[in-house]
Amino acid sequence: MAARTPARREGGKARAGGAGKSRPAGTRRSTRSKAPAPPAAAGATTFYVCRSCVWSESARERDGKRQGTFLLEAVRDLIEANPMPETLSLRAVYCLNGCKSPCNVGFRAGGKHHVRFSHLTPENAADVIAFARAYQASAGGEVPEADTPAAMRGKMTVRTPPIG
Repeated sequence: MAARTPARREGGKARAGGAGKSRPAGTRRSTRSKAPAPPAAAGATTFYVCRSCVWSESARERDGKRQGTFLLEAVRDLIEANPMPETLSLRAVYCLNGCKSPCNVGFRAGGKHHVRFSHLTPENAADVIAFARAYQASAGGEVPEADTPAAMRGKMTVRTPPIG
């Protein structure tokens, strides 16, 4: 029987100690990108898709992938078929702190309220892009319900004021 290594914490998620590359004792893996994010251009909007969101607690993955990864891939496929303006960008992240209600997608832009939606599925990819465009066009991140895709109505779980 193979020896088990204890789970260690990386970026807020438990991970098997034997997975990945080994590091010298006492060093920590950075959860930040190697290159800093470029400064936000005027009117720039970023939307974030959590790739770690699970299908359910009992069936966390399908075909070795989490539900968040399926949603991310669906969004990327739609963007590839119909590119977005340069001022609207997608970022894949490992957590949006909505683990109890996957899948989670967040929207952020300078001077606007930050919003997060939960309970989304890969079938909502087109809705996510439609909301991203409506959010970008909004004055302060306030998207009227009439402009929010029907499948996303009632699924906003976080709304925080702009920074500054």
